[in-house]
Amino acid sequence: MWRGKWGVVGAVAGMVLALSALAIQREGPTFQYAGTRLRVDLTQPDAVVRTQSLARLPRDMLQVPLLHDLLSEDWAFYYQQHEDRLALGGFIKRIAYERKLDWSESLLLSALNEPAEVAFWRDGKGALRHYALMLRRNFVSRLMQQMAALGLQDVQLQRVLDMETGNGVAPVYALKLHPRRILLLISQGDRLVLLSDPGLLLDSNQRVVATSQAALLSWLHDDNSLSKKFSLVDAGRSTHTLAIGASALSLGYADLMSGFKGLRFDFGGGWSTAAWLDGGGGRLGDAALWQVAPVNPAACLVLPVEWRTVKRVVNEAEKKPPSAHALLALDGPALACWYADSKLYSPVFMARLAQALPNRAKALSDLADWALKGEGSVQGGQAANVSVWRGKQQAALAVSGQWVAFSPDGALVDKVLDTVAHTLPSVADQADTSNRTLAVLTPQSLSGMAEREMLQALNGEGSLLTVAQSQLPTRLRTLNRYPPYLLELQGNGRSGWQSVGWLSKEAAKP
Repeated sequence: MWRGKWGVVGAVAGMVLALSALAIQREGPTFQYAGTRLRVDLTQPDAVVRTQSLARLPRDMLQVPLLHDLLSEDWAFYYQQHEDRLALGGFIKRIAYERKLDWSESLLLSALNEPAEVAFWRDGKGALRHYALMLRRNFVSRLMQQMAALGLQDVQLQRVLDMETGNGVAPVYALKLHPRRILLLISQGDRLVLLSDPGLLLDSNQRVVATSQAALLSWLHDDNSLSKKFSLVDAGRSTHTLAIGASALSLGYADLMSGFKGLRFDFGGGWSTAAWLDGGGGRLGDAALWQVAPVNPAACLVLPVEWRTVKRVVNEAEKKPPSAHALLALDGPALACWYADSKLYSPVFMARLAQALPNRAKALSDLADWALKGEGSVQGGQAANVSVWRGKQQAALAVSGQWVAFSPDGALVDKVLDTVAHTLPSVADQADTSNRTLAVLTPQSLSGMAEREMLQALNGEGSLLTVAQSQLPTRLRTLNRYPPYLLELQGNGRSGWQSVGWLSKEAAKP
């Protein structure tokens, strides 16, 4: 998820070397922004990175054994060859040659070694593509006097506007790295803000968007502005901190899981994980769910669903929403599991029925009708308390006692029924799960599923498929030597950032 973004961020960080004196730049050609307003609220980032050194981040990530085996050293070298970084390096060399400066690539590395904060936002496809970089000009300020003497003016740099900040006027400049990349720089005092696209700040008429200006003013005035968005002010200072909000992790469905707010990864000699919880939200875990999940999943993940919120959202989004009873038939958190003998897009979902469920038969029939889009037919189970609805496209929904299971792959629903009937072992029989268990991961099964799905997705892509067939299996199969992991909440906290442990019964095989 971070690969393409970090290459761009590395390039943006170095840009300050060439732009440190833009506050004194003479007027250049009129900036013509032909893009469109990006639907991004800068006041609500989807993810934040705090780092003592952007340059060290890729290599430090490789200190996680699993990532080291999966990504290799080539992953770190990727950023040295990213097109934005190369374009910036060419820009710096040209400026140095034309202005007779003694600048070199070492200046770029020095800038990348500065502490920084980076905020990310999702694009229309859900990828964390848009970003803003915030840093203090500790290193760059040493170049100000030299740059001021030059009175730098360059065809790649154009002044966009002057923005009132309450502490004076902050000039906004644009740098065109190449035809596909224009970056904006906002500078005031000893702070710099770099935006990955003019559309984060400007509308199609080149007017400043009010919410974007409010965010920029906050970043320019408050060192902890971004940290406060993710409650990181009191989290301590690690070498690197990566915090991802629930909205990005859940592809925009965070409102449906009110008890969970995000994940955080910290590096300070080693990596650690924490979960951001809302004590006023839904229940996060349920040990009984692991007793109905079939054995040997590739991955299982607890979903702290708030079903009343789901009902409200579905009613607003669908022309033909389910009846008032359907979604309220469910209670507590749900569990989503993926299995190696099924598809990535066909997990099985398990949830508990509400204890006080009026008109049970009608509620469950309405739930099945909604889940299977009206194409399901009911079948009786082997026991009196079992009912199964099967759709025309292999999807199925089943009820057994107090449990409901649904999947686009009906075979997984059958496995859940066998597990509830104790004819098939459960995840709880295989691992020491509890109310504090957030996830179960089996790297060996995940690697096989990922290999199959990726190769199928590249089918017909010619040379790209050939490269994937030769490189992907070997890399993914390095995961086979890792044991299953349980992600467990540590301690008894119900709100704020809570430590998450990665537990296994055996160490990775040599």
